[in-house]
Amino acid sequence: MKRLLLFFAVATMLASCTFNDVNDTKVVNLTVQSGDWVKHTDVDGLNLYYSYTFNMPEITPNIFANGSVQTYFVIYDTQNAPFAQQVLPYVRHYENTNGDLWTRTVDCEYSAGSITFYVTNSDFFDETPPLMDFRVVMQW
Repeated sequence: MKRLLLFFAVATMLASCTFNDVNDTKVVNLTVQSGDWVKHTDVDGLNLYYSYTFNMPEITPNIFANGSVQTYFVIYDTQNAPFAQQVLPYVRHYENTNGDLWTRTVDCEYSAGSITFYVTNSDFFDETPPLMDFRVVMQW
C-alpha cells in the first residue's frame, strides 16, 4: 500500500511539472580591442573598472524574458589559438615579480538589445585590459 501511495505521489508531481524544450540556439562571437575598453570610476575617482557595451539585437525581448544567455571568455594557448572557454564570471589570481597580488574579474550583464562586459582588478590598478574575446550563446 505504501508503494502504491508513493507511486501516485510521484506520478502526480511529474504530471504537474512542465518542461520547456529549447527550440533554437544562436551563438555570437565578440571581440573587445584593448583600446576600446571604457574606464569608469565613482565621483571620488575611486573603484576603477573598465567596460564595453555591444549592441546585441540578437538578444530579443523574447530571449530576455523567456530564454537564456550564457557568456564565455575565450582563452588562447601560447600559439594564439583558442583552446578553452571559461563561463563568466572569469576570476583569476595574479602575482608579479615585485610580490604584488591581485585578482582580475571579468563579468557581464545583458538586457534586450545589448550586452556589457566588465573588467575589474581587485587592487583597482589602472591597467587597460588587453584584447578579449567572448562567446555569447542564446537559447529560447
